[in-house]
Amino acid sequence: MWVMRIFSLIIGLLLCESAFADLQCEYGLVRRGLTPYEVLQRCGDAAFEQTRLELREPGYYVQVDEWVYEQGRNKFQRLLRFENGRLRKIELLDKPRGSSPLY
Repeated sequence: MWVMRIFSLIIGLLLCESAFADLQCEYGLVRRGLTPYEVLQRCGDAAFEQTRLELREPGYYVQVDEWVYEQGRNKFQRLLRFENGRLRKIELLDKPRGSSPLY
């Protein structure tokens, strides 16, 4: 009995994670495997971008591009991580911090 409960919990967590693994933009859904050009067509320019090379093993480097999208004041930011020209990860970040009114 407890094995089925644990199995159901694991399946539920996996389904929840996949719900956050996509990003809905104005011109379409963004999923892992897309190119930067395809993401740019669907979402427009990112609020922040950076590029670097990461050493994975001796003599093997991977180009990593990270883009941050802000989708509104009360919505979580998304970090998109591209490796060698393909989207590999979409991560939820904190909500953007606005300027607080002075009282």
